[in-house]
Amino acid sequence: MVLKKRIFYFLLLIGVFFGMPFVLSVIAVVTGVASWSDIYGPLIFWNELSSRGFLVGFVAILIGVVVMMYLIMKIFDAGEGAW
Repeated sequence: MVLKKRIFYFLLLIGVFFGMPFVLSVIAVVTGVASWSDIYGPLIFWNELSSRGFLVGFVAILIGVVVMMYLIMKIFDAGEGAW
């Protein structure tokens, strides 16, 4: 039973790791960062219009890292006995 839980947590960890770029792509489309170059051209967009996309993406990355750290802690948890 313990091995099944660890395998489940490991598969969930891999899913979160590989799903993060898709989440960031959705955030880019929703906040309008993905269409920036279509509207404004090849200009660097570090101004007040880009703050929304940057902050939401940064928070999403932080949440993803915290979830991955939690899953790693659950994989190597020794509370129910050693390997």
